[in-house]
Amino acid sequence: MHELTALLREYDRARAYTDELWQDLTPDEVTWRPHEHSSAIGWHLGHQAHVAHFMIRNLTAAEPSPDPELDGLMDSANPEKSRGTLPTVERLTAFRDTVGERVHARIGDIAAGKVGAPTQLTSVAHHLLVALITPLADRRR
Repeated sequence: MHELTALLREYDRARAYTDELWQDLTPDEVTWRPHEHSSAIGWHLGHQAHVAHFMIRNLTAAEPSPDPELDGLMDSANPEKSRGTLPTVERLTAFRDTVGERVHARIGDIAAGKVGAPTQLTSVAHHLLVALITPLADRRR
C-alpha cells in the first residue's frame, strides 16, 4: 500500500510539472499545429490522459470513458491529419482532471484491498503507475 501511495504522489508531481509547462499558454498556442502531420500541445495533453484512462480501464477496471467523444481524437493510432479539431482548453483540463481522479480512486481501492485479486492488482497497479509516470517525468530532464 505504501509503495502505491508513493507512486501516486509521483504521478501527481509529474502531472503538475506537465501542467506548469502549458498553463500560461493561450488557447491558440495550445491548439496550434505547425503542420497537418504534427500534433498540437493540446493533443499531447489529451493523449496523456487518454492513455492513463485506457490503462486503468483495460488493466484494472472496466469503466466507461470520462469523455467518449475524445477517445478517437486522442488515440495515437489515428494519423495526425485525421484526428480532427481539438476541444477547448477547458474541456481538455476537465478531461485530464477527471482521469487523474479516476487513477487515484482505482489505485486507492487497489491499495486498500477493496478489489478482487488484490495481490495481483497491486502488482499491476505498480507497473501501470510506473508506465504513466515515466513519460511525464522524462520531460523534466
